[in-house]
Amino acid sequence: MTLTRFTSPFRTVRRAPRLAVAMALLWLFLPMATQAAEPRTELVMFELGTCIYCAVWNDAVGRDYGETTLGQRAPLRRVDLRHHRPDDLQHVTGVRMTPTFVLLHGGQEVGRILGYIDSRSFWQQLQALMWQVPARAEKTALSVPAHATE
Repeated sequence: MTLTRFTSPFRTVRRAPRLAVAMALLWLFLPMATQAAEPRTELVMFELGTCIYCAVWNDAVGRDYGETTLGQRAPLRRVDLRHHRPDDLQHVTGVRMTPTFVLLHGGQEVGRILGYIDSRSFWQQLQALMWQVPARAEKTALSVPAHATE
């Protein structure tokens, strides 16, 4: 590569090395700048403090939920129906029983799980809903805990 010199009254400027450095930086950081943020997926649990089925879900599923693959892919967010609903959940209407689980992807409802029967049916229903969420680039496997299939 030949260096071009630009003579100015103040100094001689070498353009080729600066251009090479600028191109290298652009090549390194352009992919990060052009990637769109992955839409957030979350599982919203509408509950009441007096709900016996919510308490059963907490004991059977809730304490381990965040450690599962599904729990990491769709983190749990709790909303108490006795309190003001957050602004970003105002569009979720028709919640009349507890617990009601609403799977959101990019702020849009994917589906619901109404009530709680047992851990096995909960994991099966959640897994079916998760198949409707667009897959991530790394194609995370959708696995349920071993104790939920017994």
